[in-house]
Amino acid sequence: MTPLSPIDRRPRRLWLAALLTALMPGLGHIYCGRVRRGLLIWLALLVVTVAAVLAWTRWLFVPLGPLIVAGGAWLALQVVLWADLAGFVERHGADYRLRPVNHGLSYLAVFLGLAVLPLTVLGVVVERFMVSSVLVADGSMFPHLLPGDRVLFDRHAFDERPPQPGELVVVAADERPRVIRVVAAGGETVHLRDARPVIDGDEPAHEPVERLAVPRFGPDLRGRLDALRGFLERRGEAPPYVVTYDRVARRAGPDPAPASLAADEIFVLGDNRDEALSARAFGRVPLQAVQGRPRYIWVSSDDEGLRPGRVGLEVR
Repeated sequence: MTPLSPIDRRPRRLWLAALLTALMPGLGHIYCGRVRRGLLIWLALLVVTVAAVLAWTRWLFVPLGPLIVAGGAWLALQVVLWADLAGFVERHGADYRLRPVNHGLSYLAVFLGLAVLPLTVLGVVVERFMVSSVLVADGSMFPHLLPGDRVLFDRHAFDERPPQPGELVVVAADERPRVIRVVAAGGETVHLRDARPVIDGDEPAHEPVERLAVPRFGPDLRGRLDALRGFLERRGEAPPYVVTYDRVARRAGPDPAPASLAADEIFVLGDNRDEALSARAFGRVPLQAVQGRPRYIWVSSDDEGLRPGRVGLEVR
C-alpha cells in the first residue's frame, strides 16, 4: 500500500477549531471533518435563535437578567463544543487526512451562507415588520426622555385598536420618527392655550409635582430640571403622566389655531410643553402615520459618551 504523502495529512489545531466555533458553532466541527455534526449543531442553534428572537419581539424586554442568562448559555455551549473538539483532536487530530471541505474558502462560504446571511435576513425582517428603534433628537419629551436615548418600539401595538389619549406613540415626522404623547383622539377639538391643551373646551386635570427627577441621570441635569415646573396630567381613566413648563421663559407669539380632528386622526404633543411648541413637536397626525408604541430604552449617549444607567428603562 502506498503511504499517504505529507500533503494529504495535516494536524487539526484545537485553537483554530475553537476560534471557528466561537464565530459559528459547528464550524469548528466542519474544520475537523465532522461535517454532519457541525451542520446539525448550527441548525439546532439557528432554530433556537429564531424562536428566541420571535419570543423577544412578543414580550420586548431589555432587562439585565435575561442578557446574563443568554450570555451564560452561550459560554456553556462553547465549553461543551470545545470539549468535544478537544477529544477529537486528541484522538485523531495528529494524523487527520485532509478532505475537500478543508479549505479556507469553504469555511468562509459556510460562515457567510449559513450564519451571516440568515441572521441578517432575520434582523431585517424584525426591524422592518416587528420591532424597530427611534432616536430621541430633542428635548420635547424631557425629562421623561433625553436627547440621545434610543428607544425600541413595537410596530404591532396598535394593530387591533387606535392609540388613546395619554399613550406614547412613535409617529413618522418630517425628518425622522418621533416619540410623542397622544393628548386627543378622533372627533375631538384641541386648542393649545399658553402651551396647555384644551380638549372640547376642557383642560386635563393637573396636579403639581413637588420635585422633578430624571431616572438614572447625572447631576449636570439638575439645573435644567430646576428651571421647569412639573404637573401630573390625567385624561379620563388613562394613567397620569408628568408634563413640564418653563418657570420663567415663555414662548412668544400667538397660540396655534384650534384643530378639529377627523375620525382617523390623533393630536400629539410633547411632555415638555414649551420646548415642544418651539420644536414644533405637536399637531394632528393621521393614524396611518403611527408607527408603533415605544417600550424600552436600549442605549443612551450624549456628548460625553454612553449613559449605561438608562439602558432597560421602560417608556410609558
